[in-house]
Amino acid sequence: MRYRTFGKTGWQVSEIGLGGSWFYGRPEEGVLPPEHGIAVVRRALELGINYFDTAPLYGKGRSEEVMGMALEGVTQPHFLATKVGYYPEPFDYTRDAVWRGFEASLKRLRRDRVDLIQIHESEQAGRDGIFGPGRTMEALREIRDQGLAAHIGITGADLDLMSDAVATDEFASVITYLRYDLLVQDATQRLIPTAAEHQTAVILASPLHAGLLGSKRDDWIRVGRFPELHDKLRRVETLLAGEEEDLPRLGLRYLLSDPRTTVVLSGVRDIEELETSVAASDGRVLPPEWRARVEVV
Repeated sequence: MRYRTFGKTGWQVSEIGLGGSWFYGRPEEGVLPPEHGIAVVRRALELGINYFDTAPLYGKGRSEEVMGMALEGVTQPHFLATKVGYYPEPFDYTRDAVWRGFEASLKRLRRDRVDLIQIHESEQAGRDGIFGPGRTMEALREIRDQGLAAHIGITGADLDLMSDAVATDEFASVITYLRYDLLVQDATQRLIPTAAEHQTAVILASPLHAGLLGSKRDDWIRVGRFPELHDKLRRVETLLAGEEEDLPRLGLRYLLSDPRTTVVLSGVRDIEELETSVAASDGRVLPPEWRARVEVV
């Protein structure tokens, strides 16, 4: 496992992080027992992962509960991030709701503080919901100033909103989702350059485009999810057909080859998927001409 500096915090974090969105079970398979997720987290620690991300939204708290059980008593240095905005009511970004949600998260996580507290799906809040009086940032500054979280991050899909937020220098990190991978590079136009300018850590979630570049490819094509990307997917597959590595590994390596990337966050379902992700962290960088070919295909 290789490590990178987490923006202005100075943390040294694993360039592959473990996202807690599915290790408790995907909707089509039902809820898996806690032991399954605990085993995934413990294996991640063994493989050198030291960055863990979860949220109340994932399984309505189940992800936080499993993460809390898995990390309880672990003395190996690690960083834990969760989010606010969803709980106790879906996407309530008022100060009091943020505080209640955060306190509930701490109980599920079985700890009295976290390393990073993030605004979940910031586009649901909008600028006023983030920065207005009695809103999200008021609570998050209090949480940070009381030592309950070391730093504040932001997540979401609205690239302009997040770019503007990053430019305030209030945030240590930014998560973008489905906006930078082998099929889509929208985040590279403004968000990632802005983050680099402000020393904000860039976390790339769902690096295989919700599985379209991996295990969910056939299912998503069959049900018509991401229809605007199906033709590009086939062009990318044709272009890369002669490569030694498969598409999922190349997809991870493509993102890791960007030095502005801090963490590639893999929301794995099991240990096999986890080990596939970690194997991409070997220092092999794809040359610029390779990246350019993929981006214009």
